[in-house]
Amino acid sequence: MSEYQYYEWQTMDRPLSPSEREAVSGLSSHMETVTPTQAIVSYSWGNFKHDSRQVLLQYFDAHLYMANWGTRRLLFRYPKSVIDSQAIQPYCREDFLTLELGGDYYILEFSLDSEEPDYEWMEADGMLGKLAPIREQIMQGDYRVLYLNWLKAVSTEDPEEDNPETEPPIPAGLGKLNSSHQAFIEFFELDEYLVNAAAKASPQIRPLSIAPLEKALTQLSRDECENFLRQLLNNEPQVRMTLQKRLERLAGTKPASAGHAQRQAGNLFKEAERLEQEDLHRQKAEAERKRIQELLDLAGCEEATWRWVESLIGQKQAGPYDEATKLLLSLRDLANYQNRMPKFQERLLAIKEKHANRPSLMERFRRAGL
Repeated sequence: MSEYQYYEWQTMDRPLSPSEREAVSGLSSHMETVTPTQAIVSYSWGNFKHDSRQVLLQYFDAHLYMANWGTRRLLFRYPKSVIDSQAIQPYCREDFLTLELGGDYYILEFSLDSEEPDYEWMEADGMLGKLAPIREQIMQGDYRVLYLNWLKAVSTEDPEEDNPETEPPIPAGLGKLNSSHQAFIEFFELDEYLVNAAAKASPQIRPLSIAPLEKALTQLSRDECENFLRQLLNNEPQVRMTLQKRLERLAGTKPASAGHAQRQAGNLFKEAERLEQEDLHRQKAEAERKRIQELLDLAGCEEATWRWVESLIGQKQAGPYDEATKLLLSLRDLANYQNRMPKFQERLLAIKEKHANRPSLMERFRRAGL
């Protein structure tokens, strides 16, 4: 199988200038798309010759990388003023989530190097667009995706062992994920049962109260107020978010996702296994209920079905033979359900004796176990 690598970058705070677009276009002769808000390049039997992180740091706000051997990366660039690095640190885990300072920006990187034998390639086109809203959510203090990433990290370890690692702060709203979270779960291959197990201790999201922030406005100095207004007039990116973060610090407010860590990873694995088994039993019960209803429906037209079987066989064609065989299997299931197997066997034997000179039909009966 040939190698394949996909790189995509997007801007969110501002579009690229014409000179920046020209510079990005010159990074590779393989560049497929360069617009004021996006750049895409892919390779088969080749590599991007530049540091994709540096491209993000210099020009863009989000970056996605995929390789068909299982590596996946999602990176966001943030102005230093809009990120609470201390609040994010508990979710960081080597090789899975890192937060690094680069000049005036933080780079938050989600990573996965899949070693699963059943790893399957997914289409990368459009994926970054689905994941992009996560950047804004993290700035707002919504750390659900950080917790989901921690779940993925611990799930790569042996689930049979009792993992004593304690979960990071539990975000609110794990039980009500949005479309970008679902895209993250798909992209990084999270176990839905593990997510549901974790969500059991997650409270509902409380609406953000503006009153404390409005009160904190009076604590801003005149110089700060003028500076924020100047940035607003100059259309500088993330002015609103920078102001909000400043007011939150003054007001002493915390994001709604600051719950207390209490459960161990091993206990989450056990709860996920219980939920999966519960779901399998529920699916099995539903399938059995549906099967019985189908048999009851068949019982209402049993004699007509026997006549239709004879009519199908009389057509002496492969397709009707297949349909007749399927109907006989359903009639056998009905007889078994009603404890009337001897009567079924008697009627089936009569059909087999009547049409014994049709080898293709008899072969179908044999393969079906009739």
